[in-house]
Amino acid sequence: MKMDTSKMLEFKPKTSEQLYLMYTQIKEISTGVTNLQEDLDKLFLRKRVIEIVENEYDFGKVVEVFEIFGGYVNRSFGIRVEKNGEIQELFIRKYKSGVQAKEIEFEHELITFAKEHGLDIAAGIIPAADGRGFIKVENPIINGEDNNIEYYAVYDYLEGEDKYTWLTPYCTDKEFASMAEVMATFHNATRDFDPKGLERVELKILDFVDTLPNIFKEYAAKDCDNIYHEFFNKKLNAIIEVIEKNKIDKDLAGKMPYNPTHNDYHPGNVKFRDEQVVGIFDFDWSKIELRLFDVCLGMVYTCCYWEDKEEDKLRLDKCEIFLNAYEQRMHELKGLTGFTKEEKASMKNMMAFANMYLINWCADAYYNDMEELNDYEYLAYLKHQIKLMDWIEDNEEAIQEMVSKL
Repeated sequence: MKMDTSKMLEFKPKTSEQLYLMYTQIKEISTGVTNLQEDLDKLFLRKRVIEIVENEYDFGKVVEVFEIFGGYVNRSFGIRVEKNGEIQELFIRKYKSGVQAKEIEFEHELITFAKEHGLDIAAGIIPAADGRGFIKVENPIINGEDNNIEYYAVYDYLEGEDKYTWLTPYCTDKEFASMAEVMATFHNATRDFDPKGLERVELKILDFVDTLPNIFKEYAAKDCDNIYHEFFNKKLNAIIEVIEKNKIDKDLAGKMPYNPTHNDYHPGNVKFRDEQVVGIFDFDWSKIELRLFDVCLGMVYTCCYWEDKEEDKLRLDKCEIFLNAYEQRMHELKGLTGFTKEEKASMKNMMAFANMYLINWCADAYYNDMEELNDYEYLAYLKHQIKLMDWIEDNEEAIQEMVSKL
């Protein structure tokens, strides 16, 4: 008996031309949804910033809101407010998802202490009308997700010029020296800081690097197929070899100064005027750490090339300017000591660890949010740090020779 198809819908095959038309239509819809999502994100954040400032602070009415780009973790805004006919400019930070309140409290206590003890160019925290240093917002819980907490804080808006980013760290020699002098001033100003039990939730660098081989192996074992993952797996053994090679004895480290550190010190987090640093901000990565780590991380961030033809080089001439200016400023301040013999002996190893810290940042950011991030962008970051890793290992003698001149 034949099947009666008179009341059935036939699934007819499509031609390639028909399928292409369907594909382009879906692509247009997808692009439209993405654009709509981005527009809604901007509208939401603008409204949220306005509500927080006008409801929680005594600044008057918000008249303009601008997003400040350059950061990869927090979101930042410059706003203008008007009260009694006067315009004031402020800086607003929306903290990264997952940050803990005690970490923000640590950051704010540290900034306040630093400003009171000699670092007067830091962006100060402006308290809310009721005295709170930051504002906690609880969004509705959707689909059982628990990342519904947001934190916002208001800071002084610093004068000066945003001349560089962490991807374009091409300061003049005077600017390199000024950056080092400001870091020394910060370290000295905070040398007696009491964290009162508060601290950023992250291991000290020597303990931290010990955890990285297992973390990196877990990333490498992930089931994904893309150009970033392929390169990471290709370099995994070399990365682990560098971690195991560059050891700093814990007893030796115990003789080095521990101090509040910035941990994100690069030309994108300072402002300049006439080749001098006139403002410093973004202390949210700060913690109590080996002083040497902060210095080495600052150099790895700042004293390097990013262009293809030069990106495998750390600029030792700029490192030398940085170290000498730091040392000179520390002698002038007559507080915290200059570089100790233990720090000088460990400089190359700590440079390797500082660079490894950034390799971890790149891997951690990518593997925990790969669906939202651009494979090629983060591959470029990873390749840059891997080339610096290789350069540091190949130039140990040159690094130690530079340090011996201090």
